[in-house]
Amino acid sequence: MIDTNLLSNLVEPHNSNEESFNSPLINEIGSLQFTVYDTVKDENFSVDLSHPAYEKNDYIRWTISELFIMRVSHGLGWSNPRTQSLSGRQANVKTIRTLLIRIGGWWAKNKPESKMSEWDQGDVTRLIQDVLELKVKWQNEESRRYHVAKSEGVANRGVIEGITYILSQSEKLLLSGRIQDGLSFHVYGQQVKMVVRSILKSYQINYEDWKDGGRWTSIPLPVAMLLLNDAIEVIRDTKTVFLIEYYQHQRSDLYYSTNSIFNSGSFQKFCDGVWKFEGKGSWQGRRSRPKAEALHSIIYKHFGTSCNTFPMSHDEINVWCEKVYRSALVVLLMLTGARISELATMKAGDLTYHPGGLWEFKSEIIKTNHGLSTTRGVHGLAAEAVQALEELSYIDKLNQNEDVDIYLFRKFFTRGIKKSSFSLNSLVQRISTETFRYMLKGFYVEFLDKHPEIKAIWPSVHPHQFRHTFAEFALRRFDGNVHEAIRRHFRHSPHSFMTNIYLSNKVDEAYIYAQEKMIQEIAGQMINDAHDLLNEKVTEPRFHGAAMKVALELLDATVITSEEELHNVIEEFGDGFEKIVPHEYGYCMPRTKTISQSQCFDKVSKVVKLEEAGFFTCSSCVHSVQEINSHEVSIVQIGLTHAQQMKSIEATTTFSLENNKQYQASKAAVISAERILKMMKSDKIITSSKE
Repeated sequence: MIDTNLLSNLVEPHNSNEESFNSPLINEIGSLQFTVYDTVKDENFSVDLSHPAYEKNDYIRWTISELFIMRVSHGLGWSNPRTQSLSGRQANVKTIRTLLIRIGGWWAKNKPESKMSEWDQGDVTRLIQDVLELKVKWQNEESRRYHVAKSEGVANRGVIEGITYILSQSEKLLLSGRIQDGLSFHVYGQQVKMVVRSILKSYQINYEDWKDGGRWTSIPLPVAMLLLNDAIEVIRDTKTVFLIEYYQHQRSDLYYSTNSIFNSGSFQKFCDGVWKFEGKGSWQGRRSRPKAEALHSIIYKHFGTSCNTFPMSHDEINVWCEKVYRSALVVLLMLTGARISELATMKAGDLTYHPGGLWEFKSEIIKTNHGLSTTRGVHGLAAEAVQALEELSYIDKLNQNEDVDIYLFRKFFTRGIKKSSFSLNSLVQRISTETFRYMLKGFYVEFLDKHPEIKAIWPSVHPHQFRHTFAEFALRRFDGNVHEAIRRHFRHSPHSFMTNIYLSNKVDEAYIYAQEKMIQEIAGQMINDAHDLLNEKVTEPRFHGAAMKVALELLDATVITSEEELHNVIEEFGDGFEKIVPHEYGYCMPRTKTISQSQCFDKVSKVVKLEEAGFFTCSSCVHSVQEINSHEVSIVQIGLTHAQQMKSIEATTTFSLENNKQYQASKAAVISAERILKMMKSDKIITSSKE
């Protein structure tokens, strides 16, 4: 029996208007026929979720319908509850359709009388196995007319990850009462990985090859850091800083004719001291004098008194500004995780400055949120890039008529902008994504010319690779091996990073892949560290925590006679970790077998809340791992901060410190910091309070 009382849970509060009250319903819960609006194409398209396997099973049909609504909306429900509309990109929605039909088809064949909440881990394992081995026939006759599904081999990574995500989301939605049926337990990624790995082995397919198939990988970090460094150097170059002030001057009341600067020679006469200020015909000179003096002072400021001319021709200005725009594109792709389709829609008017160096902008196209207007934070290095794009312009990009859209990447730095014949309306269209790709290609060609040794390592780049690189940088924001400017950028914006990655509960593919890669890398470092300790090649480990003890125990119980055997141990050790979350004070690396022992484990939802944990919680957790090069300084700083807090409370309170919660919390943090530093055998000392 379907509980219609739960229907209201599928909607979010919405500000309705008179028109929406009188509009007919576009979609209905329980139906398998949907109309979805594509926000990019600006058109509706139809989605048919029906399949002969479950056409007479009302319960499966209803659940598939609910899961479709929630999956397309990322758990938000209808776009407009009054009309029950849905929004999403057509390609993404059709992928969701094929995944749900697979689930429904398997369900109808194997568990037709059961609710999904009655499934067990074995059922999920069999579903994954059957989907992977292409045993679930999901196509109907109509769909086969347009595309014949793969019938041999195994399903690709995207299918398995997509189904795993839907199943995991069903558990969260059921727990929150948003849907009537879903899994009653959590599906852990490592469990799915073990199932997949076992089946692939029988097909003689390497798991890593299968996982990487059809995937955009990240740019190697050494290349990415060098690439980003070159882009930052351009944005911070003296010429860029000078031109920003030049354009600010030219947008002010002190605007000085570009013809006088670059053609007639008037400004050069002023610089040479031969400009006429007195006598007949000198009124124009006297009127222009403060403008010329202000411009001259800007030149002196950046190039010194030895520069007695305007330092660049306007052609050179144009070339340099193009270079800055290409550099800004690289920085924003690398450090915000934005796609070029998002950057193309970014308007200068969307930017809002907040104290502390944060700019916020809204993007019309957020692929991970299917068109919902989503605010992203732009911090640090990315903010510098945004400011350069805004400032290198003869017009004020922010203060224009509200009816005119000024896109941030539109170029207003050429002399033609100052001509009386110039019309702003001629440059209000957004830049195409193809233009962005051309800009990116141009930057990378210059990059390879400057660093020819990189060509053999990474001969070209694609915009999608930057999103994966962004995920790696963000994960490694506390890694001592990452360039300090990059680490500082991400340290100042971890919540912006989490917003990008976890938009409406959707875990980003790039982040998942970056996690897997980082887990294997750290697992390898820990095993090698343990191997060197056991063989007395080193006297102290780099890593500390319960996971390091597991690595030592695993190696101590294993006979290693070859590099291949060592690699197998690393792989086995790495597979035991569920995920990784970086903090400035250590890595949170919960192991699948012991995840319920996490300090942040929620006994009600049976889920670990890793991103919500803090230093005190993590420092006493069995899943916390510290690496001395990356975390020692931050742990010392945390300890010192809390020690100072204790001293401040001691000096100002007359009440019992035993009952002061703030004091006791700081005391616990100091004790934890000292314990970790002692375990590291660090020579750093935390100044103690009277305790």
